[in-house]
Amino acid sequence: MFPADFGYARARSLDEALDLLAAAQADDEEAKLLAGGQSLLPMMKLRLAAPQTLIDIAGLTELTGVSNGDGTTIGALTTYRALARDPLVAGRLPAVTDALAVLADPQVRARGTIGGAVAHGDPAADLPAVLLAFDAQVRITARSGSRVIPLDDFLHGVFATDLAEDEIVTAITLPPGAVTGSAYEKFEQPASHLPLAGVCAAVTVENEVITSARVAVTGVAGRPFRARHSERALVSAPAAPDSLTVAAASVAEGVRPLSDQHASGPFRLHLADVLTRRALTRALARARRSQ
Repeated sequence: MFPADFGYARARSLDEALDLLAAAQADDEEAKLLAGGQSLLPMMKLRLAAPQTLIDIAGLTELTGVSNGDGTTIGALTTYRALARDPLVAGRLPAVTDALAVLADPQVRARGTIGGAVAHGDPAADLPAVLLAFDAQVRITARSGSRVIPLDDFLHGVFATDLAEDEIVTAITLPPGAVTGSAYEKFEQPASHLPLAGVCAAVTVENEVITSARVAVTGVAGRPFRARHSERALVSAPAAPDSLTVAAASVAEGVRPLSDQHASGPFRLHLADVLTRRALTRALARARRSQ
């Protein structure tokens, strides 16, 4: 299928991109930002999205790169491939590397961006779950100024986020923390490589006791979510298989699962349980090695 007719503009700077968004809004037109386009363009071909204008921001190098200061800041236009090759990410955020290794295919990893993954609001995206487990913050810029919002508050539901029509996601920030071990596990839909369920676990261990734990899940509900019941069960528990089993059993407590032609709700819940145990086991092993 072919997308509906649309206009195209290429922004040469963040300021110009914001001006183009404002102009489209003034003309009462729907405008979409084009970064990697790995999700947007297929939706346009299926007529699930029909923006009147595409604003190409892929060339804005000011929104790329990884830096380490007060936490880790990742430019919104940093591609999956660039992230996978960054030594800072590989050394400090192994769960990110896990997710990137099983994310889609090489072509998508070469073009897709971390900001696009967050802004798109796909309930079955890999990276948002990992970012949730690291308490990520989303930096958003508009003509009126910038704001920072927790990713957990930014994600609202199926393809729904807190991003306004005149705003651009410009960076993702991971605050400094004491997490010493992290891992990501998923069970994918073979054709799309999207997770029917995916789980990220991030833990800290001292003297064989879990002192902090974060568990985030994707592909199971209408948006990626933190498994708070599992996290509470893990903190102060022995770093032992029984503790992981108890935590995994409550990973989707109170969650209304998705159900479609790819997997039923009960099957997704079962996958979340299994994958939580696997992710926690790998995260604990990495935490022990780091000690």
